[in-house]
Amino acid sequence: MKCPTIVNLELSESSLEAIKEIAELSDLEKLARSALLFGQLWSIFGGASKKGASGSGLEQYEKSLAFKVASSDTAQSGYAIYASNWELFFKANSSLSAIKLSQIEKIAFRQASLHFQKPKEYQFWRAIYLGCSIDE
Repeated sequence: MKCPTIVNLELSESSLEAIKEIAELSDLEKLARSALLFGQLWSIFGGASKKGASGSGLEQYEKSLAFKVASSDTAQSGYAIYASNWELFFKANSSLSAIKLSQIEKIAFRQASLHFQKPKEYQFWRAIYLGCSIDE
């Protein structure tokens, strides 16, 4: 949605606090994305995969080249990348934006309700609620 032009808009203290709250939501989204990425990488490369136990009865095969290649850290990392739940990772990542937008919508609705008697401030929060963004 294209943002309306509101001349001489003066925001109340509660509106300024709400704008800070929205900015904090963006910071939290960035932090959560970093945490998801770190967790995904840790699950792949951080030793979450199990190595074979010694004394497993495979001693005669452990010296063969095929066994060494299959049990190497590179092979295990490759398998961990393949076996990782990428669909869940990307769903969680994309859900962060939806959660943030839902919270912004709630903040904007609350502020529009509070400023119903102030037409310019109400128009501002209504536009935010309807999806107005300065990024457009």
